[in-house]
Amino acid sequence: MSYQYVDDEDVDAWCRYPQYRQWFNKLYVTDLFGYSCGPAGIPVPRPGSYVVRPVYNLAGMGLCAKIVYLTPEDTSLIPPGYFWVERFVGTHYSVDYVRDEHGFTQLNCYTGENDPDYLSRFYRWKKSDYQFVLPKEVANIDVPRINIEAIGDKIIEVHLRNGFDHLMQYDEIIPVFALDPPKSLLGYEFVEGVVGHGWLDNPRLGYWVR
Repeated sequence: MSYQYVDDEDVDAWCRYPQYRQWFNKLYVTDLFGYSCGPAGIPVPRPGSYVVRPVYNLAGMGLCAKIVYLTPEDTSLIPPGYFWVERFVGTHYSVDYVRDEHGFTQLNCYTGENDPDYLSRFYRWKKSDYQFVLPKEVANIDVPRINIEAIGDKIIEVHLRNGFDHLMQYDEIIPVFALDPPKSLLGYEFVEGVVGHGWLDNPRLGYWVR
């Protein structure tokens, strides 16, 4: 496949595709796929651990998302502009696609390793042969490229741009954060990345890759 990388962020896609801005609404995505979810003020159906996150976050990196134990009486614990959604456990996938005359073709798939209680930080991404089949709701989006984030078979985010294609020549990607102890990994090279956003207490500086 002939492919040219385009360095897009969500803010670029927001301006480029105003007709698809509902996909930036993470509550819309979770509700569309039938997950148990609700905005601030709506009680959870039963006590348990839920993901609480902003409805919109164009900066990415899971900013301000956290795991919160909630009961149906805890509606005041969720700030305005946030929502709750049931918590999924399983393999975390990030998958890039490009559109051709036949629809979306998968470019790559990476599995992520993270602290399940600290949603803004991944320790490692590894290339996978897994083929994620897009549901019709996503497959019908008429844009040149998309990225989906999923846990198991549950899509949790849809981006109207690619995620890992600028690094897809590598099989292993280890994010480097500002507060990590300095180190050099034998057999890896360092690639600079996005420094990060003000809401990150430990900004990402780049990646060790191989």
